[in-house]
Amino acid sequence: MKKVLILLLFLIVLAAIYADVPVRKEQFIYSVMAFNGKDYAGTFAGEDSDAIYLIANVDNFISARKTFVYFWPITADWKTDTSALNQAFEGTLELKGKNIEPQTISAMKYTYFNVRGEYELNWKVAKGEEADKAWEHYQSLVDAYWKASSEHRQSQMVFEMMMNELTKQITRLREGGKDISELLEKLKGLKSPEPPQPPKDYIMPPGPVQKAFILNLPVGEYRIRFIYEDGSVMEGSDRKVVVFEKRRSEGIGFEVIPGDKWTRPVESKTPSSVLYVDGTTDLYLRPFFQIEFNDLFYEKMRKNDSKGNPNLMKWVRIQQVPKARIEISDSSGKSGWIMEEPFYVEQIKGSALGYKIVPYDPEGVHKDRDPSLKAFYIPIQEGASVIRLRVQDKNGLDLSGSSRQIRVVSEPRFKILLLLLSLLPLVVLAVVWTRRSRKYTP
Repeated sequence: MKKVLILLLFLIVLAAIYADVPVRKEQFIYSVMAFNGKDYAGTFAGEDSDAIYLIANVDNFISARKTFVYFWPITADWKTDTSALNQAFEGTLELKGKNIEPQTISAMKYTYFNVRGEYELNWKVAKGEEADKAWEHYQSLVDAYWKASSEHRQSQMVFEMMMNELTKQITRLREGGKDISELLEKLKGLKSPEPPQPPKDYIMPPGPVQKAFILNLPVGEYRIRFIYEDGSVMEGSDRKVVVFEKRRSEGIGFEVIPGDKWTRPVESKTPSSVLYVDGTTDLYLRPFFQIEFNDLFYEKMRKNDSKGNPNLMKWVRIQQVPKARIEISDSSGKSGWIMEEPFYVEQIKGSALGYKIVPYDPEGVHKDRDPSLKAFYIPIQEGASVIRLRVQDKNGLDLSGSSRQIRVVSEPRFKILLLLLSLLPLVVLAVVWTRRSRKYTP
């Protein structure tokens, strides 16, 4: 009887476990690697998807595959299990549209990467033979780094052996009462070999070369379908392709970092979004370019099964404004210019367990470290009520949509009086209710 109960318990637990396992279904999908205005992000269009959404006039990569698709209830979205099945089909893509001639697109080798620059948006796409060269160049940098690392380890071993040997000699001579000054000078002159630095050419290096259909299309609606090598059409491969563009690109947003809460920045995306502060901490601002897209199109481009509002436009952050400067003026009319500076975030010692933002000191305490952020420091002075901002680019031109207001909200002087005034409606309500209850009392 005991064994039966244990077996039943085991079966119940097993059933509970498998009840939460999503059902996977083998499907034909279009795997999509789309450029979203600031980087590349992957999604897929399954058999229930009616359209693929892409940004106009940029390279987007599409491949035809068979894989397992399942619904994940925890995040309420559809996912693929490419670890179990990821079969790429060989063939071509047929493209049709109102404003273009029907055309057949062949798969092409490609890779993409983001080269290191002053700011983050430096994406490049390499196709065909150029893709092989880009990948080989990156691999050569990696191989050179590992070779230098191996040589550094050997040099470090030799250095440590020399240090140990000199230390032993100095110890023996000192114990024998002999002069060790020459050996000490030699010991001081030894320097540990510098370790090699990993490749810094890329923010995101090239990935292994892949093959895909590259779509770079003007605005419009198109239809695609997959054609086998024998000329037959893949069943269920017909899809609409919606290619859209930005509505506006002249927007300037601000990332606002409070000095005492640097891990919780907020964003100001329109000139009408006034920044309210209590005056207890300074601010660090980072202006960025932003582009406005249709909400539905953009969300479905990022994730094909997403929802969005076709009647709503949204601002999308792209990258920090390079070499900008900010004009700041207060309520008295005084104005001045603030330049971007590097800062470092240090942990506060002691029981406070917080952080503070300090000027970056590359030659002192922050040597051999990168700055935590580059930003514009906005001091909030006592007595200030309104601070106005506007941004200029590196050529000294005012950037449209960059004006902002910072309003310093001070504590009320007569707190008790304000509290009593806020309670006045409740007092009036109580009086009215009491009078009415007496009036209708029999």
